[in-house]
Amino acid sequence: MRGIHIFLNGTRGLPIVEQLHAAGHGIESVIQPDNAAVAGLEEVCASRQIALRRVGSVHAQEFLADIRANRPVLFVVAGFSTIFRRPLFSLPRLGTINLHAGRLPQYRGGSPLNWQMINGEASAGLSVIRVDDGIDTGPVLAEGTIPLGPRDTIADVHDRAHRMFPALVMQAIDALERDAMAGRPQDESKACYWHQRADGDGRVRLSKMTAVEVDRMVRALTRPYPGAYALLGQSKVRLYRASVSDFMMRGVPGRVCWIQKRGPFVVCADRAIHLEDYAVEGDGSGRLRHGDILQ
Repeated sequence: MRGIHIFLNGTRGLPIVEQLHAAGHGIESVIQPDNAAVAGLEEVCASRQIALRRVGSVHAQEFLADIRANRPVLFVVAGFSTIFRRPLFSLPRLGTINLHAGRLPQYRGGSPLNWQMINGEASAGLSVIRVDDGIDTGPVLAEGTIPLGPRDTIADVHDRAHRMFPALVMQAIDALERDAMAGRPQDESKACYWHQRADGDGRVRLSKMTAVEVDRMVRALTRPYPGAYALLGQSKVRLYRASVSDFMMRGVPGRVCWIQKRGPFVVCADRAIHLEDYAVEGDGSGRLRHGDILQ
């Protein structure tokens, strides 16, 4: 297929460019926001003689007229945060496809990988859909799953998603080349939207959350995200790695304990969790003390 334009704003789109080019598909341009910087993208595009464009708004009339003149066949959206409206997504002959890192229709909306981990799913779903007038409502052209292990972090899961998406995009393109109207309609009775997560959503509630729930949130929000957190007075304690204590320990939720120089352990709603990597913001020692109370 020729006449492909790829919209990206992060590392997810880079393997897509490489895979489609290696498979012989004609990529006319790669488009990213003018304030974005994707490491290695300029080199990849230059070495493959693909035009790299930076735009302020993909809905600007000048951009729409320019890309319409290229007679696009397919748009591929890979991590581009702008919601595509009909004047844009309907331009290509075969439409626009979007890479969504969530099982559909159960995980529409924002931060789907984080939510699937926080919710304790056994696997994370990945979907390639045809863009329509709704938000993540279009027919599903290809889908896959990533097992979520008990110690996986969000960085691990993102890495697996980046490696799986190129094959799913190839499946979607094959389906469209066979049938321009291909795709599995979504079951609206199972649809659920999840909001885009912000840093303020990462506070752990130690009196209400079990140790397993805290552990899942820590792994789902760890680096490269800011990290889950609890409060020590007015300071945030960032939680980057934790594990459920290997022995039963209970008490007042939020209480910090050191036992025979091991720790810190923090009591949750059911038992304690062991903090293995954390940071106390604004504290020069960076260390939790026996008897501290996290809120």
